[in-house]
Amino acid sequence: IGMSNNHSYDLGASGIEATKRFWAAMPADVLTFGLVENGKEDDIPIYEKNGLRFACLAYTQYTNGLPTPQNAVAHVIYTSDTATIERQIKKARALADVVLVSVHWGNEDSHTPTDEQRTLAQQMADWGADLIIGTHPHVLQGAQWLEREGRSPALVAYSLGNFVSAQSRPDEMIGAVLSCTFTKQGDQETKIENVHFNPTVTHYGRNYSDVAVYFLKDYTAELANQHGVRTEYPNFDYDYIENAVKETIPQEFL
Repeated sequence: IGMSNNHSYDLGASGIEATKRFWAAMPADVLTFGLVENGKEDDIPIYEKNGLRFACLAYTQYTNGLPTPQNAVAHVIYTSDTATIERQIKKARALADVVLVSVHWGNEDSHTPTDEQRTLAQQMADWGADLIIGTHPHVLQGAQWLEREGRSPALVAYSLGNFVSAQSRPDEMIGAVLSCTFTKQGDQETKIENVHFNPTVTHYGRNYSDVAVYFLKDYTAELANQHGVRTEYPNFDYDYIENAVKETIPQEFL
């Protein structure tokens, strides 16, 4: 569970404390990261599965103008703090088979990654990140392999869009679930394979009723024609969804 985003500070120090307390009560196999306890910035969260060790890190570009609350038990790490990000990723690289990074960044409702996103993505890949998953724009952005010296390429998904939401614009209805396989043979480096973006559609009726999420492969033209977003955007239909996906996600990932 990644907890570094532009709403992390919305309810101040008490909200941060309640969040940490809630997730601490979850079963042991639930790993949280992104709200870093004070003084533990160099502790790298590790998730183990099927013999592989996954280091999980998260950063955010914004907290909606809210500073770190006084007396907060934990805090986010901003994307501007590249010194800490570099230190954490390099340490994670030494501890884990796979380094996963979640980054809350970019411009809302834009399908185009900013120069800042692209620069930071390449830096994180060079420091040792294997898979970078972007959030915040509410719409799909592109994905690409990032070449790096001495290792196989890293993968960045600049934004997976919304998974479930009751927002009001057509492209905010369209997201994707990213699936991939991590494999490791002996002492060789772990490889990312079988990368696939599975497009999703958040569907609702009039006045945001009956919100549901479908994989696009299970969605229909009939459902699209009944979507509540058509009240304001009558051009939203099944072809609109398909075209939005194809124009944003490279064909190799579809």
